[in-house]
Amino acid sequence: AKAVDGGLAFGSFRVPLAEGGPQVELDANFDFGAPSTACNVGRLVRALQQPKAVLLEGPPGLGKTATVQALAQATGRRLLRINLSEQTDLLDLLGSD
Repeated sequence: AKAVDGGLAFGSFRVPLAEGGPQVELDANFDFGAPSTACNVGRLVRALQQPKAVLLEGPPGLGKTATVQALAQATGRRLLRINLSEQTDLLDLLGSD
């Protein structure tokens, strides 16, 4: 990851900073350069180039949440985390009247 004008670059892909947000702030406790992390962040940043939601799935403890939190912090964006499980019902997400 490297800071570029108005964003954060991962290879040939770029994530812009939040409008009115702080400058790039890389978390010293999170290493974007670690081999598996760099690969995963690269995939995530590539997915973020599309104007669609991104779903991350996998067993607990792989670093999905930590990766997204570090990326959100680095770009000054708000993060909304929703945990889904087999027991999650549509009404849990959309509510009812």
